[in-house]
Amino acid sequence: MNVHYLLCSAVVCLLLSGCKPAETQSPAVPPAEAVTKVAETSSEPKVAPCQLKLGFESWEPYQYVGLEQQASGLDIEIMQAVAGRMNCTLVLQHGTWQELLGQFRQGQLDVLLGASKTPAREQFALFSEPYRAEQFQLFVRKDDAGKFNFASVAEMVAAKHKVGLISDYYYGEQITALYSDEQMRPHFVESTMSEQNIAVLLDEQVDAVLEDSFVGAAIIRRKGLEQQIEPHSIKLEETPIYVMFSKSTVQPEQVSSFNQALQQLKDSGDYQQLLSKYQG
Repeated sequence: MNVHYLLCSAVVCLLLSGCKPAETQSPAVPPAEAVTKVAETSSEPKVAPCQLKLGFESWEPYQYVGLEQQASGLDIEIMQAVAGRMNCTLVLQHGTWQELLGQFRQGQLDVLLGASKTPAREQFALFSEPYRAEQFQLFVRKDDAGKFNFASVAEMVAAKHKVGLISDYYYGEQITALYSDEQMRPHFVESTMSEQNIAVLLDEQVDAVLEDSFVGAAIIRRKGLEQQIEPHSIKLEETPIYVMFSKSTVQPEQVSSFNQALQQLKDSGDYQQLLSKYQG
């Protein structure tokens, strides 16, 4: 069941208690006009001159629900900072990537974060300038690490080992080609979210999982799995990541304004502080 997230006004936010994960410090960039808070009421927010409905998933450290049911993470803070510079308000909705992508395609959401650009998605979405990079790598059970002396995912699945993926994620051309091969597809096992992906690895339903390197490390640290799961040397190519805007609800001029505000954030130095806060 999706939880709906509404924007807090500046007055209401002053009354709220701490809203960051315990392991992080104060935000490097004050969220200003774009503060967001998990809703405790179903009443509709007051429509602002610029309002964006944003979907986010549980994908720590980029986007997740933190303490006090607050939307948190690197992607969230970047979006809040840029929206503040645009004088836009955000209405947040939490769900799985598969759910959010479906709602986005139907025009029920304006914005999705952490997106890869593909020809298929360009049919229904506009893309910002890249705002960070992403790299996936394999994670394996610690006891089995010595068994998988492969140089690529292709070699691993060719040897009939199973690899866990997240439904509707884009992992690059290599994985897309492998998944499209009818002989190779049975060796991929899909999950709806990263924590489920890690769970099927622990349950030995797969031999390895593909996860963003920072996401995988965050799950292992948070769940105390250092003695059970470890990263493998196989990594996919680093790729640029974008904010994705619905062609049904967002005008190209708004995307241009977003890009200008994003560049201002980068030029101010606050952007680099955010990267350092979440990625070290």
